[in-house]
Amino acid sequence: MHMRTIAIILLFLPVGMLAQNKKTGKTGWRSITGAGFVAGESGVKPVFQLSGGIKYNRYFTGIGLGYDSYQFDAFSLFADWRMSFGKKQLLFAYATPGYAIPEKYKSHGEDFRKDRMKGGFYMDAGFGYRIPISILHRLSFSAGYIRKSVSHKIKYIYPCGTPCVEIPPTIYVNRFKYGLITTRLSWELGK
Repeated sequence: MHMRTIAIILLFLPVGMLAQNKKTGKTGWRSITGAGFVAGESGVKPVFQLSGGIKYNRYFTGIGLGYDSYQFDAFSLFADWRMSFGKKQLLFAYATPGYAIPEKYKSHGEDFRKDRMKGGFYMDAGFGYRIPISILHRLSFSAGYIRKSVSHKIKYIYPCGTPCVEIPPTIYVNRFKYGLITTRLSWELGK
């Protein structure tokens, strides 16, 4: 299944939840804007996320977009799932599976070298705590683990020598898989 198909399904999933019988539970919308840090072996970098979707009873489902600059600047497109715990639903667990899309690699001006970045699997999962500010506003603190995979393909194309003998290109593929610790402060708006 293509990422575009998955994104369309996740986009219309909240609409289907709204069509359910109102007597079975509380349904509302919610947007979540977060900023924080990711940390790994190579240091600490900023992370940003924005998601929106539907809350139904203790559950939230939506889609989102994120950005982090750990090793390679990358955007992430993900499905956002959260489950609240407790009578006041202040504690929560979250999981955001998706796809990491790295920014285009900047070439160093070498005509014989071609670089290409490819995206890969992305997952952010953890726990958090909400602090109610008003009926529609909440602050949340969360901590979790991020798994991000990207690859970097380098292709060297050699010029024709004298006499002209074609030299096959040399190709290197570097695959990077990062396991990162993350912490975020988020603002939740909605019912």
